[in-house]
Amino acid sequence: MKILNILVIDDDPTQIELFKGLFEKIDYPPCKVSYTVNSDQFFSTLSNSHIDLVITDYFMPDITGRGILERVKKEKPECEVIVITSGTTTGEAINLMKKGAYDFIIKPISFEVLENRIVKIFELKNLIQENENLLYQLSSKSPKFSSNIVFKSQKMKDVINIAARAAGTNTNILIRGESGTGKELFARGIHFSSPRKDKPFITVNIAALPETIIESELFGHIKGAYTGADQDRKGRFEEAHEGTVFIDEAGDIPITIQTKLLRILQFGEFQRIGSNTTKKTDVRIIAATNRNLEKMIKEGSFREDLFYRLNVIPLEIPPLRERREDFPLLITHFLQIIGEKHKINNAVLTEDAHSLLVDYSYPGNIRELENIIEYAIALSRNGTITSRELPGILHQSLKIVPDTLFSEESSYLEKMTHFESMIILNALDESKGNQSSAARSLGISERKLRSRMAIIGIENRFR
Repeated sequence: MKILNILVIDDDPTQIELFKGLFEKIDYPPCKVSYTVNSDQFFSTLSNSHIDLVITDYFMPDITGRGILERVKKEKPECEVIVITSGTTTGEAINLMKKGAYDFIIKPISFEVLENRIVKIFELKNLIQENENLLYQLSSKSPKFSSNIVFKSQKMKDVINIAARAAGTNTNILIRGESGTGKELFARGIHFSSPRKDKPFITVNIAALPETIIESELFGHIKGAYTGADQDRKGRFEEAHEGTVFIDEAGDIPITIQTKLLRILQFGEFQRIGSNTTKKTDVRIIAATNRNLEKMIKEGSFREDLFYRLNVIPLEIPPLRERREDFPLLITHFLQIIGEKHKINNAVLTEDAHSLLVDYSYPGNIRELENIIEYAIALSRNGTITSRELPGILHQSLKIVPDTLFSEESSYLEKMTHFESMIILNALDESKGNQSSAARSLGISERKLRSRMAIIGIENRFR
């Protein structure tokens, strides 16, 4: 990014002149600033221009900062918003940040504070652009890979960086992460960005195969090798010659098969079941698992030498709950693509529905978020999604967001109440709302749990 395009809206001419003076002093980053004094002028400029950052006063005669934020995020979700507020509206500004605002600045505006925010946003935009460039490199033959990885978090940037560098090699890769984080998506992207992209990409899900046929699926068999083997059959490694084999759920590979898999990794050799003929294959292996392989090695259920052969380049995909800054982008992305699937081109969330979605922990990760939005769109009226269209689990797992937890104005009792609420709600979330199970995990009686919920004021959420 060479320049940061900024749009300011403020109905006070004195404030506009103040902004002009402040921006004239900013040497870095280079900025192009447009000024508007009412909502009509603002929305016209927003729609017809490329804008990276909006700076809005909170109170104006015809619209509030909340109205500006909602419209900007609907039209241009990638655009950042800074709210200018007085001390009396700081609490509302914090709430707007939860809805997607980048930050707020309290009047009177100082040059140092404004410059600091502008520099950080410029660097954020450059970071996102780097991510997009990396995704382009990773998606030379697989548009789905780039279109489905939606993010701006540093954790995902780090993963993309490793994947991009690993894609150009023939080295084996072990992708680790919880179910639903997109491990196969990364495997496909790596293959189709590799020198093997024009060769086969073969997937085998170990967990989906009966143990009795795993060996045949991987290595093939000859006619008469066992009952029902009425013809010769190639295995996945033979089919993938010069390409890539993606082994999903690698932690479920039986120990008896691991030795044969190790031989392919070491020498590129295997034998079909029932055959004494050694065959050669040239494949790259990308394996994925959500299991603790190190623990399995100690227990004797996974070979240590196989682990090191697979884990040459480790790729750890973070769970969705650890990349909450990606939530607004992901929600917007799924609203669009799932809305189009159901022929609803204007699917929108009400404020209460949006709050439920961004407060949930998503133990099922990206897959769960996608399913929840599809569920909501299917039940919605004309694409408008309210809290009533969202699954009950989201209502049960509401979190009390402790805005005042670290505030100097909060009393000791207020802070302890917030802290206790977080612990109880987390236990209820983990137990899917089952109060008996939550009480056991907390080490207290169910009666005690109900009593504390009543005192804190969260019991109505779980009736």
